Amino acid sequence: YTIGWWIDFGQQPIKSDVLVVLTGDYARPAYAAELFAQGFASEVWLSRPRRLSALAQLDLMDIHLPREEDINREILVKRGVPKDRIRFYGRDVVSTADEASALREEFPSRGKRILVVTSRFHARRALIILRRSLPEAEVRVVATPYEHFDRRWWKDKELSQNAMFEVLKT
Repeated sequence: YTIGWWIDFGQQPIKSDVLVVLTGDYARPAYAAELFAQGFASEVWLSRPRRLSALAQLDLMDIHLPREEDINREILVKRGVPKDRIRFYGRDVVSTADEASALREEFPSRGKRILVVTSRFHARRALIILRRSLPEAEVRVVATPYEHFDRRWWKDKELSQNAMFEVLKT
């Protein structure tokens, strides 16, 4: 049950200067669009993750599947976020720490309030990493309600994999 407590985390959204969507699941930009529509921030930032090697191989064969950040942008746009309110940061990020470093380099965060959108199982670790990387900003991490979650994580294959990865990564 301890792991269930650890991965069952998310803060309440507050009005912020910017929404930051961490890569990993398409439920995240969907929730960010909802928060944007509710006026929690006037801009949404998306990171650019490293392309999975299998997809990079398809690129080499001239078979192009959209990049994750392009899909995330499309979700935001289809849910009402104007294109000019979407910004990209980072390049080929491979971890939450990479995303935090890239955001620190590209976003003037001093004195700003940053609302981060991720998954419930990832939110606690994301908060720790982002607060360390951006100590001059107020960071708040919200969990998308659009992903399945159960504190009995061991009964769900996908959630149990995510729970174990979070423990190892932490």
